[in-house]
Amino acid sequence: MAEAGKIHSGTEETALVVSTYNWPEALAAVLRSVVGQRTPPTELIIADDGSDARTAAAVESVLRGSRLNWCHVRQHDAGFRQARARNLGVRWSRSPRLIFIDHDTILHPDFVGDHLRLSSEGSFLQGKRVLLPEGISRRILEDPASAPNRFSPWLRGLENRKNAVRCVALGRLFAWRRRFQTALRGCNISVGRDDFLAVDGYDETFDGVWGREDSDFCYRLFHRGVTCRNLWFAGLQFHLHHPSVKRRKRDHLDEELDRVRVERRVRALRGFCRMDQEGEIVNAGGVGGWSETTLTAAGCRPAAAVVSDPAPLDPPCGKATRPGC
Repeated sequence: MAEAGKIHSGTEETALVVSTYNWPEALAAVLRSVVGQRTPPTELIIADDGSDARTAAAVESVLRGSRLNWCHVRQHDAGFRQARARNLGVRWSRSPRLIFIDHDTILHPDFVGDHLRLSSEGSFLQGKRVLLPEGISRRILEDPASAPNRFSPWLRGLENRKNAVRCVALGRLFAWRRRFQTALRGCNISVGRDDFLAVDGYDETFDGVWGREDSDFCYRLFHRGVTCRNLWFAGLQFHLHHPSVKRRKRDHLDEELDRVRVERRVRALRGFCRMDQEGEIVNAGGVGGWSETTLTAAGCRPAAAVVSDPAPLDPPCGKATRPGC
């Protein structure tokens, strides 16, 4: 782990990893907000958990012709595999700082810049979100091209409206270091690549059910000695409305998460460096380029970058049923 406390200049190279599954309308709105960043990410990676061809078309329509270096990488559709999708996105990146978001979170124009300005060695950043009302979300999804990338805190129907206020000076004041916390969300988080690799990334053990992969990842960072800094009044994102799924009963993954804490586990059981060959580039653009040299630069050496998918990409698929963040 790098020397703790060193503040970055705000110009560090960064990879923005957007996880997605079969919600191209939402993804298109989010990608437009990425294109509108005042400080664009060095790399934009769309980490696809097995979407159909509509997602590829949405990515192409928004990003083709943009000035971003972007890559759309996809794994097979084999159920909810968020942890593996995020690891796959990192595998195709090279930047020393990683930002993770989901496909239903529209970014404020200074989102990436705020993450860079407030990042420091030995800490990861945990951001907040604003919950958009159903009516506004519906209008955005009907016409992603018209989606704004900022919303007034006084907009009627907002939830968590204080999270719509941006004031970086206050953000610095409240971003104190925490050695542990349980309130964690993976839809707005950034971490240094060295710290990501030190804990071996996300753990595929937690794939199958939404939510626990984020807690596991952050707990292992804590056990490694990496602290958390909460982003208040900076790193703003606006979450599109969708039906949520509430978990009511504990299951085997809750028990596994308990073991992570009791054992003070640091390394993932089935993490980044144990990924198999599955995963392919669907499309890419920009001046950066993606090749197998990217894989070795990530700290591991997968055997192959591209595999064929036994399922075709073009059959129509219904609206996504997996819960978002």
